Amino acid sequence: MRFILILSAILFSASPLLSQWVQKNSSVVTQRHHPVTFTLDDTAYLLTGTTIQSNPNGTSSFFRYNDEQDNWTQLDDFPGGARSYAYAATYGGKAYFGFGSFDFNSFFNDLWKFNHETQEWTELTPCPCAGRAHPAFVAHNGKIFVGLGQGPADRNDWWEYDIATDEWTQRPSLPGPGRHHPYHFAAGDYVYAGFGHSGSNYYADWYKYDPVEHSWTRMNDHPAGPRVAGQEFSHNGYGYVISGDGDNHLNLQDGEFWRYEHEEDSWSRLPDHPGNPSDGRVGRWAPGAFVLKDHVYFFGGVNRGGQILFGDMYKFHLETPTPTTDIAVEDHAFQIYPNPASDYLTLEIADETLEPKRVSVFDLQGRELMRLPLTGNRVDISELSNGLYFLQLESNSATEVRSFIKN
Repeated sequence: MRFILILSAILFSASPLLSQWVQKNSSVVTQRHHPVTFTLDDTAYLLTGTTIQSNPNGTSSFFRYNDEQDNWTQLDDFPGGARSYAYAATYGGKAYFGFGSFDFNSFFNDLWKFNHETQEWTELTPCPCAGRAHPAFVAHNGKIFVGLGQGPADRNDWWEYDIATDEWTQRPSLPGPGRHHPYHFAAGDYVYAGFGHSGSNYYADWYKYDPVEHSWTRMNDHPAGPRVAGQEFSHNGYGYVISGDGDNHLNLQDGEFWRYEHEEDSWSRLPDHPGNPSDGRVGRWAPGAFVLKDHVYFFGGVNRGGQILFGDMYKFHLETPTPTTDIAVEDHAFQIYPNPASDYLTLEIADETLEPKRVSVFDLQGRELMRLPLTGNRVDISELSNGLYFLQLESNSATEVRSFIKN
């Protein structure tokens, strides 16, 4: 028998699920929202964004990070003007940066190139499109793809910049509605974009763009629902998204960190990023992140409920095996539904030879929260806090695990 799982089996063992996040130095440099980052020649850079001092407007400040000393050096200001809500990407040993807004009264459509060897900025041909904040901005195979965003209307148009010729071409628009604060990255031969929001509409839809055929394909929605204003990056063939807001623009309850396996069109949840905000919502609106020497560094962002602008920074080794939650279509001995659930999970046993004995529920840290004999097909989860958990079913022949979301 085959069936579809909303959240399928996880890579799980009896040993604790340990977080691999390491705290670094806090800094006034990282205390900002909408920072722009990029990495060239094992050196990370940070520029623009909104700080306590500049709020509500953007900045033109520019910094270089020394990972050995865990500190920042201020460089000459970015010459293209102060701003926030901008983006950058790297290709061919250069960084490309642009768009955003200073005060949300005017919007940039410019494009700049940064040369790491000379430490110089060069202004390139601006996009013939409307200026915008919060766009998608992805470098892939000699091109830069820019689209979506807010300027001030929410947009779904899509533009291609050819790095070799310094020319822009409009391509087919995203088939979904216009939006800003999307998530976006390149993986394999494709560019991906989606999520984000427009007004009171929040999106979980996800799309693949083929840069050869110039066509879009809708992929599986995000398994945990709408996501807005987090961070994203690519590394070694995977795309990653981290933190942000969920439905209704509330900070996510947990510091969610997801990896996208583009060949399977599936998402795996990695250990949450740390945090201890006053309102208990660990996710952050508009944080920063960069990849350096196989580590992701995560910092900044806002807890809007508590009006907190963070300056702490953490790093996580991306090549270390970690527990994940794979979203896929597979054969399994049992399934659980509904998922997400509020009060009860129902178990459906697909293997008639299976003789279930007991179930256990674990949290993300591998702590067993409950263990009970299985006398029916329902498990009471009403006392659990909202979040991601793992249900382990022990039987006469095997032990299997499923993940579920309590909401």
